Amino acid sequence: MQTETEEEIDLLELVFSIIKRTLKHKVLAVFTFILIVGLVFAIALLSTPFYKTEAKIIYQTSSGPQSSSLSALAALAGVSTSKGDDPSAYLSDIILSNYMLQLILAEKWKVTKALPDTSTPVTLQALWKIKPDTTKENWQTRLEYGMLGTLKKGNYIAFSQDKKSGVITLSTEFEDPQVSFDVNNFVFNQLNDILLNKMHFKASENRKFTEERLAEVKGNLKEAEEDLRRFRQRNRLRIDPSDELEDARLQRDVFMNQEIMIQLQKQYELAKIDEARDMPVLDVIDTPMKPIDKSKPKRKLIVMAGGVAAVFFSILIAVLYDLFLEKKSAWRKYVS
Repeated sequence: MQTETEEEIDLLELVFSIIKRTLKHKVLAVFTFILIVGLVFAIALLSTPFYKTEAKIIYQTSSGPQSSSLSALAALAGVSTSKGDDPSAYLSDIILSNYMLQLILAEKWKVTKALPDTSTPVTLQALWKIKPDTTKENWQTRLEYGMLGTLKKGNYIAFSQDKKSGVITLSTEFEDPQVSFDVNNFVFNQLNDILLNKMHFKASENRKFTEERLAEVKGNLKEAEEDLRRFRQRNRLRIDPSDELEDARLQRDVFMNQEIMIQLQKQYELAKIDEARDMPVLDVIDTPMKPIDKSKPKRKLIVMAGGVAAVFFSILIAVLYDLFLEKKSAWRKYVS
């Protein structure tokens, strides 16, 4: 077993061997270093700059005096008001849905840096300089699918939510600062519109359906009560056992319709509360700002990482080349 001193000596010998081999081919090492650094500089300078905008928002539900009074009325009716599912749990799916992305693609955006002509708003297709291949069949559909895929896979729009605080971060990152800022506001407004309008429409439709069903059950109950009254008037003495069975059946019809009506009445009160109260909205707690500096590429980081890689690969190539020459020389001696 080697001692620590022997291991240190072996390590030093290895380091000295690497340095010696590198110095033997220092021209190759320097050339490799310059080549890699040059490529890294070119990548850093030619990479498309991106600008990031963030907005911090929170999902709010109504809790004003009107909501409180309606909740009290519901409690008197024997029902409880729960907030139900929190739509913030699936806001990310809404943001990255085809519906939302198609709205973004159809919109025209003002560009301030990415294009030379900034006077006329353009679509994202023009911003990305995508030219469709009109020779292919269904080229318009192919173009749309390609644009949707670019938006989804390119991380242009991101959504995250802090589980403890519930704060939602909406991020947009595009090649132009104005586009990034405008898309962020656009997505926020569309989300609010979906929550306000579509959820209110759903509550209204639920209330209408419950109201119609309640009216139907009330009619059934009135008819069942009338059938029971007429039967008892005709059969006051109830001598025949079959009359007792018929009476019991009619009573069951009355009781069943009464129970259904009570349950529907509770649901109707809840539906009216859902429709009448303020619908959930998204409140901005940190407004988006138009970005000044680019978010990527991180050119300093790229150059630093490239410099480290250049040193490593220049040494590696020099050592491998020296080993190759040694093997080649040994083979020649062996052959001769």
